[in-house]
Amino acid sequence: MLLFTEKMFLLIFIWILLGIKRANIEGADVRVTGLRKYLLITRCPLKVGSGIVTSCSRHPGAICNFTCDAGFYPELGVTSVICGNNGQWARKNVCIEINRGLIASSTNTKHIYTLPTAPDGTPSLDLIRSSRFPLDVRLLSVDGDYILKQAYVYDYYTKAIYKNTNFSIGPSGENEWAILYRGLSKAYVKLAVDWISHNIYWTDPQYKWIMVQSILENHTSTYRVLIHEDLEGPHALAIDPMEALLFWSDIGTFIKIEVSSLSGRNRKSLLFSNLLRPFGLAADHVDRRLYFNDAGRETVESITYEGKERKILLRGTDSFLFDIAVYKEYLYVTDIHNDEIYFLNKTNGKELHEKLSREDEIYLGVAVFHPDAQPTSATDHCVNYGCEHICVTEKDGATCLCKDGYSLSHDMKSCALNTEYFHRGLIFSNKSSICIVDIRVLTDFVFDPKCILKTNGTKNIILDTDQRQIIFANDTAIYFAMVDTSESHRLTELSGIISGLAWDGYDRNVYWTEMNGDSIWRLSIQSEIAQVVLDGLYKPRDILILPHERLMYWISDRNGSSIESSKIDGSNHKIILTSGDVVDPKSLSSDPYEKRIYFLDTAHTNISYVISCKMDGSDLHHFAVTNKSLEKLEIYRGYLLVTAKDADGTFMMSYSIALKRSTTSGVFPRTGIITAIRVFDETFRQNETGPCFNLNGECEQICISNGMSRICECTFGFRLESNGKTCTSDPVKDNFMLLADYTHDVIYQISLIDQSIQGIKAKRTHSLTGLTYSPVNDVVIWGTDSPELSIMHLNGTGKTVLFYDDVDYYPTRFAVDYSTGNIYYTAMNFMHFTKKTKNFIRVKSANGKQRVLVTELNYPTGLVVYPSKGLLFYTDSGDRSYLNQINMDGSQSEVLLNIYDDWATDLTVDYKRDYLYWINYLDSSIQYCSLAGTNHNTLTQYPDTILNGLALYQGYLFVPIIRHRMGHLIRVNISNTNETIEFATYGELGTIRGISIYSSRMDDKNDFCSISNGGCSTFCFPIKTGVTCSCEDGIQLREGSRTVCSNIPQCPELIYPIIVSTHCQRVKGSSCNFTCIPGYKARPGVDKVICNGEKYIPEDPCEESHAVLSADKEKVLLGIIVAGVAVGVGIVIVICLFIVRKKRLKNNFAPKRLEEEEMSGPDFRMNTSHGPEAKCVQVTYQNCSVDIRGHITVG
Repeated sequence: MLLFTEKMFLLIFIWILLGIKRANIEGADVRVTGLRKYLLITRCPLKVGSGIVTSCSRHPGAICNFTCDAGFYPELGVTSVICGNNGQWARKNVCIEINRGLIASSTNTKHIYTLPTAPDGTPSLDLIRSSRFPLDVRLLSVDGDYILKQAYVYDYYTKAIYKNTNFSIGPSGENEWAILYRGLSKAYVKLAVDWISHNIYWTDPQYKWIMVQSILENHTSTYRVLIHEDLEGPHALAIDPMEALLFWSDIGTFIKIEVSSLSGRNRKSLLFSNLLRPFGLAADHVDRRLYFNDAGRETVESITYEGKERKILLRGTDSFLFDIAVYKEYLYVTDIHNDEIYFLNKTNGKELHEKLSREDEIYLGVAVFHPDAQPTSATDHCVNYGCEHICVTEKDGATCLCKDGYSLSHDMKSCALNTEYFHRGLIFSNKSSICIVDIRVLTDFVFDPKCILKTNGTKNIILDTDQRQIIFANDTAIYFAMVDTSESHRLTELSGIISGLAWDGYDRNVYWTEMNGDSIWRLSIQSEIAQVVLDGLYKPRDILILPHERLMYWISDRNGSSIESSKIDGSNHKIILTSGDVVDPKSLSSDPYEKRIYFLDTAHTNISYVISCKMDGSDLHHFAVTNKSLEKLEIYRGYLLVTAKDADGTFMMSYSIALKRSTTSGVFPRTGIITAIRVFDETFRQNETGPCFNLNGECEQICISNGMSRICECTFGFRLESNGKTCTSDPVKDNFMLLADYTHDVIYQISLIDQSIQGIKAKRTHSLTGLTYSPVNDVVIWGTDSPELSIMHLNGTGKTVLFYDDVDYYPTRFAVDYSTGNIYYTAMNFMHFTKKTKNFIRVKSANGKQRVLVTELNYPTGLVVYPSKGLLFYTDSGDRSYLNQINMDGSQSEVLLNIYDDWATDLTVDYKRDYLYWINYLDSSIQYCSLAGTNHNTLTQYPDTILNGLALYQGYLFVPIIRHRMGHLIRVNISNTNETIEFATYGELGTIRGISIYSSRMDDKNDFCSISNGGCSTFCFPIKTGVTCSCEDGIQLREGSRTVCSNIPQCPELIYPIIVSTHCQRVKGSSCNFTCIPGYKARPGVDKVICNGEKYIPEDPCEESHAVLSADKEKVLLGIIVAGVAVGVGIVIVICLFIVRKKRLKNNFAPKRLEEEEMSGPDFRMNTSHGPEAKCVQVTYQNCSVDIRGHITVG
């Protein structure tokens, strides 16, 4: 019999069973109450994806901690997980596999950093110190092969590529890193891995080539120079094995991004306009777009695989964007100036996550190590294809390549050793042999030389790379030998001891000089005939031939050392460097790319120099490389190789011209004393040059070589003319904007009507600071950070540099008076940021005269003129910021507005509304006030931006703006600032630091100054009350003149037979009204005369108006005057006789007849002044005198 308590428990149990049956138990939907709910509550599972929950009830709503399984890592920001009401975790997975994510290299560490990422590309932002190096390294580039679980890095210090064969993203110890390839340059080498065929590619900017090597081999010798022609500075590198494409950037004379197949075929240029330093490339095989960062432009950009649809995603300020990688929607960019990694949206450039940075760490290379980033869906044609050395997958199949020194056999798979084994290397001689060593000795001394020829006392070597010949000389003869054989043959005997040996690869001639001789000799290899090219010299030595320029150089020791040159036929002999320029020069060499001469010299302090100059001897540069006495010099692909004697053998040093520092130095092992050095490179064909080598291929702007042909291209803003060589643009004359592109030092014109863009046809200017346009003379005016103003017509003609005297100042802001063409500008001191200086505002006339208007300014960075009102406005910042008004002649200064806690820049005026607008640089706002300084307010503000200029057109403000490192040109409606749009969104534009707008609709002028410069000889200045004339600095107006300066020559006001209008200033160039004197009239069609500074043009503007006047005007006038005088004399005599007779009759005197002889007595005199200047005729008889003017005087 059951106890009561037992019965109760049994009933409860049955009741629960019945409740379970009735309940709809699906997940968390169990509608029970009381004790049943407590006993049957749903719990989430213990496992959550690749993690396990720790110390948690796992009830619905519970927040539980977790740990990840081995090989996994928490996702970004995920530290806990919530149990849902359905008994399932709110997140399906909280852990991601550790062995996938980002690889980042850094300075100041021996580690490779890794960042595990989620499948969507979200980084963990928790760096893991993954692989450790046992030595100090500086890893500039990194990449990986996820399929092989291998990682590769390039180390700047050891100049080598390292390989890790068991790489992991997760934490690890000191993994095994082995050298894959050594002997690279000490430069910005970049790596890229082909994960389909398993090859690694790299660029070498100093050696100027791109190389490829298989990463399937277990040894380090399967490398090949893939591309070397027409490369000047290969830097960035990217691969898309899915499309079988190889991309790279070439930073040289013309900076460009190129593409080829993975075997180096089908090469073409994708982008060649408006690039500066594209250091990073990333290929997106999903969207077929190429992403790149340009450290010079401070941009992240993208184009299609065809080079189209260029788009700027990010524009930085004060940054150095170094490397880039792409994965799904993410771009990962390293900034080595700000020590950060950016995580950007690849479509719009927006930051998807906060930047990653660590103290004392500079992130350099970045790569994605993830199976989704390296899919294997493309066919690997190399599988079982059977290439002996290197196999690359192309779009249509596999291609076999052989490592250097080998060539493909007939089966196109196996490789055979070339009979021409040596392709490139350093050839040197000692007292008994000529030897060759791997060219990589320029950066690493680990390579052993191989001696190929026994000789006796070789002192000079030259190379015929076309025929693979070594030509060398000892004291008695000149010999030649093939590089690949051990036999030599004599070319010619010498009459003296050789002092110089050179080779002309064009004509295959040998040139030499002999010690204590006076001639330069030439020997034809074909005919073996020797002749003197040039004699009468004094101990010529160290001869150098420049085949392409057809020039030769040598050192002469007459009255001290000098360097001389002539044409290759001996003509045009001249001295380019004298004993005043050099001390003891030796070992002439040349750089064919830079067209410069190099040589060794020893200063008076016994320090050895390498000195370079242009081919005419100008522009000397000194490189103080060592305190040793240098002996030999050779140049190869941007490296200077120098030798010096050392107690243990030969000291050798490799010096990078670009980096301006040594890359390798020390005693060269196992060589003895080196007597001569040359670099042998079979790719240097001396009798051939690329199609762009000479005269830029006759291209005006960009020459792109395509094998032995070339294509001319034009930079952004220009188009190629029908001749296929020259470039032009089509500038508009009205309603346009001018932009000063600071990044590219280029001026662009953008139409305000259709936003079309045109380049201003001019050579690159230097560091543009500002610009404007003058319709008076149709010229663009701009300034640079040098003491000069430049002007040029819109079509690129008439470029003139207007220097000014203050060499420490440069122009920054500009304004033009459309009435006169006078240019107003602010002048800033070069050192204004480092010392206290005073700046000023100056005006310059169209003919170059200048006058300082305002002095003692701090930082005048805003300037605008209002000619119709005679006013000039400017802003000055520094100790205080204020807006000032003056007359345009600099008088009547008045502070309109004190702008406290601001830095006012870039002033502009609204001529219709009479308002001033400017930028407050400190808070990135646009402010305004009335012309009287009232109604001051903020129009709009753009936080976290930089505003780089301001211009107004038809109620809109145009502003170059940088926001979140992205540059734009925006248009702001001043009546409704919400109406703000981007304007002229051209990806090729760089950072804009100057903007100017011209439209005839806003052509404000002063009417009086617009006509004949207001009658002023130099400056016509509008002022509030009218106009005033003024002179250049140091000159005053002529005494008594209000218009003409004392230093200005004037034409006369009266010059027979014209009288010039008193309203004309009569200075050179003046166009003057005139009148003719009576008897003359203006010639037909002549209504003005032009003053040339001394007389008027035309010289005879008047002609006689009476036919009686003969050509001999003087005689006719004289006849008329004489006749008039005779008549007058007769009348006077009659009057005098009448008066005398009347008096005598009155006094009872008897009449007395005047006899003829009495007329000629002493009592009668007649003075006649005649001619053009006659004034009177006077007759005197006894005491009576009468002149022709009717005056009678009785004495």
